[in-house]
This record gives sequence, structure tokens and C-alpha cells, in this order.
Amino acid sequence: MVVDVVIKALERLGFFVAFGIPGMWSVPLYNALSESKIQHVLMRHEQNAVYAADGYARASGKVGLCVGTAGPGAVNIAAGLAVPFKDHSPVLAITGQVPTYERGKDWIEDLDLEAIFSPITKFAAQASDPSEVYDLVCKAYSSCLEGCPGPSYVGIPGDIQKRPSKDKGYVPTLSRVEPDPLVLEVAATLINEANSPLIIAGWGAILSNASDLVIRLAERIGAPVVTSMAGRGILPEDHPLSLGPVGRRGNPIANDTLSSCDLLISFGCRLTNLTLYDLKLNCKIIQVDVEDRNFSTLSNIKVKSDVALFIEAILPKIRPKPYRQIIEPRGVVPSNSTALNFAKAIANFSDATFTVDIGQHTIWIMQTLRVRRPRQIIFSGNLSAMGYSLPASIGVKIANPQSKVIAVMGDGGFQMSSPELSTIKENNLEIAICVFNNRSLGLIKQIQEVIYHKPYGVEYVAPPDYLKLADAYGIKGIRASTPDDVKKAIENLHEPTLIEIPIPMNESVELSRPRILED
Repeated sequence: MVVDVVIKALERLGFFVAFGIPGMWSVPLYNALSESKIQHVLMRHEQNAVYAADGYARASGKVGLCVGTAGPGAVNIAAGLAVPFKDHSPVLAITGQVPTYERGKDWIEDLDLEAIFSPITKFAAQASDPSEVYDLVCKAYSSCLEGCPGPSYVGIPGDIQKRPSKDKGYVPTLSRVEPDPLVLEVAATLINEANSPLIIAGWGAILSNASDLVIRLAERIGAPVVTSMAGRGILPEDHPLSLGPVGRRGNPIANDTLSSCDLLISFGCRLTNLTLYDLKLNCKIIQVDVEDRNFSTLSNIKVKSDVALFIEAILPKIRPKPYRQIIEPRGVVPSNSTALNFAKAIANFSDATFTVDIGQHTIWIMQTLRVRRPRQIIFSGNLSAMGYSLPASIGVKIANPQSKVIAVMGDGGFQMSSPELSTIKENNLEIAICVFNNRSLGLIKQIQEVIYHKPYGVEYVAPPDYLKLADAYGIKGIRASTPDDVKKAIENLHEPTLIEIPIPMNESVELSRPRILED
């Protein structure tokens, strides 16, 4: 049957785990899944199934897989897929669909899913010919990884799922974008002539697995390296040439160096207001990316190429330059902030992988972390989705079961995703769940106070007792009184543990000009 062929294709493509929730129009698909080698993780919401698959993809470098049914299940998956779409993360979503004989009649659960998924995926299709289902799955998989990675979607109507089909047995060959030799020569000349080059690396460089190559190039030309927030870890942030993140929330020394360089070499990084902020650039720019839409109008040389292939090709053409110590090692500025001191305690675990939600806590943890490897910090950067961290940590832990995983979130994001505590307990996932609790949507509250001088609709009048909630799910919970309480809880992590971190409601972060005022 079609569903057997779909599962065989997924096994052959290297999938080991699927995150999802079954429904009426995915029963045959789930029956085939039950007889496969692919582990199924039952999530509590389909949107969270996508976030878990996305966390798995970002942590492992493989394609994440989520499965679901038609109607509301598929729509929930579509909402989740906006995160990997905005962040170029490879996630494959497969859902059921109402039978073909019910399509277009406006019956129950009948929606044009292809139209819903198309704007937020690289590839979206509905199976109609049972003989082509194997090809369809392979095409969706290839689309996730080729060029600029991203999500894909396949819908399979209930009647199509049960029809005969054929296992075609092949694995698609993935293509990579190689640099144009002529453009490569021009880029090499600019690099050799530069007196003070600077490298900026983004998520695209990590997706290209170019970490070692970026370090080799930086050390050969003595160039300091800055990163986007998503590119952190491309080289260890304790490396002498690392200046850390740049831009709106970047390090001052990184921004100063960007302003004064004579050549900016951009690897897999969109040069937007977040990375360039309001800096005045007086330099030439070489931008390397696999995606045309990512190129900036500021760039002098635009190289459409996989980052790793570009560096491999250009290294033999580059003349070595003296190694330059740019700055003294950076440290965290001492602070009396309760929240920042708790964040330092969490950031102390430099071997851990962190999933981070959106809010004031994001700024606190980003300020204190020193990222030492690619894929060490995982967050919803380009969509800023609250509720992402907890389900994403499930995928991260399953991808790297031996790694210490720390999920950091605010109380708002935790309340959005707390039912997944049941998933964590059910799968006995050893995750430290750090909840900064200021009884409000702190960042929005702070912005409201700056603009309108009053908060509205952002304070929790009757929040739950988070320790009792954890206990209800059978999960250990502690309420931290000091940063040392947090350290001890994470050091002695042997089971899923919720760590509530009470902080004053008036704790604030330094705000740049609120973007809502930019219009």
C-alpha cells in the first residue's frame, strides 16, 4: 500500500524518529509506522510536534520529521512550520488529508492544505497518483536539504493511503551549489589586498558544516570573526579571533570592528538590520550564500555557493597574513541584576546544549553564554515564537541523548507549552527546564511602559503553581532562591527537572529603539 511505501522511503532516507499526533485521516499511515523501525514520539499539540522536529534537525544536522492528520491537525502543523521556514531548518511534514471524493465539497475537515502550506515551505504537494508516492517523498526530502534548507510538506488523502504502490528503492543524490571560478578569483584578489578584513558568519555557515574551514581561513588571514545570533559557535567564543555576536544585540567591540574593517567577508549571513544595526560601513563586501534572496544590495561581490565549498576552493588562493590579537579576552560585565545573575548560573554549563524561548530571558541568557560549538544554542530567531523552547528541547535530547540539555524560557512561553511536560516524562528525557518567572510578559510589558507609560494585558493575575504543575506530571521541581540553587540542580540532573526562577516583575533589559516606533 501507499503508506507502506511512504514508511519504506522514510527508513531508507535515514529517519529514526517522528514527532506527531494521529487522527482520523492518518490511521493507515500510523499503522504502517507502527511496524517500522522509526520511533514515534506522541506530542500534546501538533505545533509542538513541529518544534520538536525542528529542535531535532538543528541539533543533529539531519531532517526532522513530523506527522499528523488532516483538518485542524494539519493547520496546527502549518503554524509550527513557519519557524523552520523563517530559520532555514530542514523539517519534513507528512499529514493525512480527507479522501479525494470529499475534496472541494466543503465537508468536515476539507481544506486546501497545499495552498495553506505553500507559503511556508520550500515544497508542498498532495499525493494523487499512488505510483508516484515514493518519488514525492524523495523530492520533499531533497528539497529540505538542497540549496538553502527549509521545510517541505506532503499530504496524502485517506483513500490514496490504502491503494497499491511500489517501493522504488532508490535514495536521491543531493546537489550542492559550487562557486563560479571567475567570481572566486575576484574574491581572492579582494581578500589578498585587504589590510583589515573581517569575517561575519551566520546560520548558513553552520548548515554548511563549515566551522573548521571558517577557522582555517580566519587564522590564515588573521581576520577576527563576528557572527549573527544564529551563527554563534561557528568558532569557539573563547578563540582569540572571536569577537562574538554583532548587530542590534551584539558586543560593542564586534560592532566597532565591523565599522572599521576595509573588507567584510559574509558567510551564510543575511545582512539585515539585526546584524548591521545602524552601523556605518566603509568597506567592500563579499557575500557568500546559496540563496539569491539572501543577498544584500550593499554587497560588492555576490557569490552564490555553499559556504564550505567556497572556502575549500579559495583557501589555496589566499596568501597567509600575520596573526593578529585583536582584543583582550571578553568577560561578562558584573551586575546586580537578579535575573542576570541567575542567567550566569545557567550559562556556566558550557558543555550543554541550550534551547531558548523569546522574552527578556533571551537577552539575559544571550549576554551571559559563551558559545563554543555549532548547534549549541537553538532558538526561534526569525519568527520569535513563544513556546518554542520546551518542545524543541525534546527533539534536541532525542537527537543527542548523551548531551546535557537545558531549556530556558519565561513563564509566558512555559504556559504555552507546559503540556509537553507529559511528553518529557513519558519518554524519561533528562532535561533541565529553567523558567524565569516574573508573573508577566516581561519584554512586552517593558516596551508598553516605554511607549505608553502603562502596561496592559501582560500581567498574570492567577498563574499556576509551577512546582505543583510539575508534580502533577510526575516531574521533579525546585524553586531557586539563589543562583547556586540553579547550579546544583543542573549539576545533579538525573531526571527531568523543572527549575522555577522567581524574579522581580520590574527587572528590565536594555532596550534599543522599539521596532514598533520605526514606522
